[in-house]
Amino acid sequence: MYRDTYIAPEAAAEGQEREMMMRLSTQHMRANVSGRAIAGALMAALPIGAAAQDAVTAPPPATQQSDDAVPADLPTTDIVVTGTRLGSSFNAPTPVTSIGAERLDALGITNVGEALNQLPSFRASSGPAAQANLGGNIGARLLDLRGLDPQRTLVLVDGKRFVPSTVQGSVDTNLIPSSLLRTVDVVTGGASAAYGSDAVAGVVNFILDRKKEGLDGEFAAGMSQRGDDGNLFASLSGGMRLSDRVHIIGAVEYEKLEGLGTCTSRSWCNSQTLILGNTPGAGGLPANLIIAGVNTSTMTPGGLINRSYNAAGQAIGTTATDPLRGTKFLPDGTPGQFQYGTLVGPLFMLGGEGQGRNGFISALRLKVPLERVSSYGALTAELTDDVTLTADISYGRVKGTVDGAIFRDFNGTLLGRIKRDNPFIPAAVASAMDANGAASFILGKAAFDLGPGRATSTTETYRGVLGVEGRLSDRWTVNGFYQYGRTNFTQRATNLVNQANLLKAVDAVQSGGQTVCRVNADAISSNDDPSCVPFNPFGEGQYSQASVGYITGNGLQHTVNEQHVAGIDLRGELFDLPAGPVTVAVGAEYRRDTVDGTADPISAANGFYSLNGSALSGGVTVKEVFGEIAVPLLRDSAFGYALDLNGAVRRTHYSTTGSVTTWKAGLVYEPVEGVRLRGTRSRDIRAPNIFELFGPQTLRSIGLSDPLNGGLQTNPFVITGSNPNLSVEKADSWTGGFVIAPRSGPFQRLRLSVDYYNIKVADAIGALGAQTLVNRCAQGATNFCSQITRDANNQILQVRDVILNSNALKTSGYDIEFQYRQPIGSWGELNAQLIANITKELTTVDALGAVDRAGQTGVRTGTIPGVPDYVLDGVLTWTVGKFQLTGHGRYIPSGIYWTNFVGPDQDGYAVTAPNSVDNNNVPSRFYLDMTARVNVDTGNGRTFQLFATVNNLLDRDPPAMPGPSGGTNQILFDPVGRAFKVGARFHFGS
Repeated sequence: MYRDTYIAPEAAAEGQEREMMMRLSTQHMRANVSGRAIAGALMAALPIGAAAQDAVTAPPPATQQSDDAVPADLPTTDIVVTGTRLGSSFNAPTPVTSIGAERLDALGITNVGEALNQLPSFRASSGPAAQANLGGNIGARLLDLRGLDPQRTLVLVDGKRFVPSTVQGSVDTNLIPSSLLRTVDVVTGGASAAYGSDAVAGVVNFILDRKKEGLDGEFAAGMSQRGDDGNLFASLSGGMRLSDRVHIIGAVEYEKLEGLGTCTSRSWCNSQTLILGNTPGAGGLPANLIIAGVNTSTMTPGGLINRSYNAAGQAIGTTATDPLRGTKFLPDGTPGQFQYGTLVGPLFMLGGEGQGRNGFISALRLKVPLERVSSYGALTAELTDDVTLTADISYGRVKGTVDGAIFRDFNGTLLGRIKRDNPFIPAAVASAMDANGAASFILGKAAFDLGPGRATSTTETYRGVLGVEGRLSDRWTVNGFYQYGRTNFTQRATNLVNQANLLKAVDAVQSGGQTVCRVNADAISSNDDPSCVPFNPFGEGQYSQASVGYITGNGLQHTVNEQHVAGIDLRGELFDLPAGPVTVAVGAEYRRDTVDGTADPISAANGFYSLNGSALSGGVTVKEVFGEIAVPLLRDSAFGYALDLNGAVRRTHYSTTGSVTTWKAGLVYEPVEGVRLRGTRSRDIRAPNIFELFGPQTLRSIGLSDPLNGGLQTNPFVITGSNPNLSVEKADSWTGGFVIAPRSGPFQRLRLSVDYYNIKVADAIGALGAQTLVNRCAQGATNFCSQITRDANNQILQVRDVILNSNALKTSGYDIEFQYRQPIGSWGELNAQLIANITKELTTVDALGAVDRAGQTGVRTGTIPGVPDYVLDGVLTWTVGKFQLTGHGRYIPSGIYWTNFVGPDQDGYAVTAPNSVDNNNVPSRFYLDMTARVNVDTGNGRTFQLFATVNNLLDRDPPAMPGPSGGTNQILFDPVGRAFKVGARFHFGS
């Protein structure tokens, strides 16, 4: 019907299975069923799915035809096997999870990246809800398999690399249309020997329905219960035969997301739950409190005097006795008395004034607006009986907008000390300065009146592929292709605070009866700036527009990624063994990736307070040769039903880091019918990408705690960026598991797979996170201390969080998939499916030791995120007649907020310790979504479907915990609440 219609009958599949397994060969099996019907039939009947897709995923689209024969007049297609180059005759030992387009339809999901990030084996680390105040590829949906970061997950389309969308080499799945998908295969194990660099965590292969017939369309719209998060989606896709030998397909999609407002739009975020520092043990409280009602203690929107100084530059009195401290400025610029709360620290306090105007979170968007267009076209032409030509062309555009951080300064780093002769100082404050011998003071300000900087990024990706497949004989085929891809990225930013100009504009004096910038009134001519216009920092909006024009500016970044790929491979059967043919594949590939970028001069010097663009130029050339072999040892013997061995090797030369070898060895053993064992051992690699090698260094300001100063909270600048001396990271991976899929008897509708994985990455490339660097330095890892700059008072001014080969990464765990289909007579049919991931460890190892982030479901700014101990994802579909009702449940167990904190319920807790916290627990969450679908058949090959979806049916708020994007880990937990979507789909044609 729409994207997946038919499911092959169990009985027919059982009767044909043995013959099918013996006949599958590298000559591309042609069967008289559609590609999706093949996938459905094999996933329903074979113990490892479509000859390699081992674990069944999305519940089959049960229809009234589920017990009938599949029509014989549907177009033919090839079986695509992911995880191997050997073709459809080989049972790959690497676990492969497959989700079909039916899952998207059943759950009312219009973006395949969103569907994939729901799977438990992925760490949801990017998307419209994770952008916070950062620029770059705004709203990009990147795939982060195993929590090892997106750059370690290789993304393919029909077995070929998709052109990178980011300078880090990652692929934004927004650019791949969902409406042409037949299935998406996720290889949950190392696959570098088969596909090359970046497949450390695994491979995601988007397989298109290249034999699609007819015309399909979809329209959907929705919004949250609170009237925001509006979304609109429309797609049109189709395919047709131009002749007996030529077939074309095409699709175009449009999606618009309005996003969410600021932190004040949701009570869980507006509660201002943050980390509040405390003197360890003071008042019987730990060093850190995660508590609601935290306001800023040294910044207000109108300005707040924090410390005053005499003419010698010395602080007057103590913090408690400073005569000017606590003088705030009302919106009109007049002075008033600031209302402090309790537990007052250098950044935050509990209670007091400022609710709803906390410069660290109040202005952050909880979800950025996004607009995307994606299109794809493909042609398949059988030039002769033995030669087939394929041509693909695609275009995608993603446009997103983000608000940068509100300008904040609490210690005079950016505004400088306000001197007594500044004419903007109100008379009452000037008199108090004179009475107390104050020559200057520090003004703390969160400039809500200036508003945030705003960046709009546009990512356009073009890709073309030309391929030729030739059959050399009944046993050998050769394939060659050339691919060109280009990504144009442009970021335009406005209202950015120019730090150098701000410092000059705030330092104003009276000269010749006029208020001017000091640099133009002093005796030094070399520092003159004729364009400088004095800026009044007191109050809100008390400045002139000319001064705003001087202290703010616009940023621009333009980056072009280009990729050329060419490859050839030869596949065939060497000779026959009693158990079947020995198959091999050998080939070579060439790839050239280049990045060329420019940025405005101020951004290039990190001169803006936020959203600095970056210039980047560099290139990498890759040359590879590879080989793979499969040896069938047993078929129907006394020692087992089947035994296959597999090996692969790849030699790769990088123009930047030299040569490296990857390999894989695996086996599949079926001791009895319906029970299959499998295992792999592999060496995988990831070479540093262009951004990591040649990228710029960028600057931003974040809040940190300083353990060397008793947990003192501070707001330093953090430099992130590249390192040209990086080397290749190497991973040792192995997987082992079993699949149970009885072909007859009372459990023939049951499918179960369990796989263990273990990945160890040496010389891992990445940034540790600024807070992690500060903590590890304090704990004794002195090699990290050199990355931290402090002032004369030992306060942190700057942290260099640049990319290093400093880590080792280790992760291990279990993937579990279960499916059961049960007819219930006149009541229809139930399809149940459960996917689970159990993470035993996700460990980063550095010079000081190991940090295991398995079970960390909170995320603190400037730190590496973790993953839950386990995630359960279940789908239950009830089909009766033309009606389908699907429930989707996702459970995230309770976890810890941060691995560096120790709470009262954890071993090693001491209230006087600097890492003590009152509560290090993040509550569990269960989310329930419901989708109802009604199918309408009007005859003449025209079918319609109406659907309605309620997401987060129970309206569960996320846990109110501190996070980099507001008040929670809002990429793991749902920030929207209950939301609704309605839509319609149609199919015209055969």
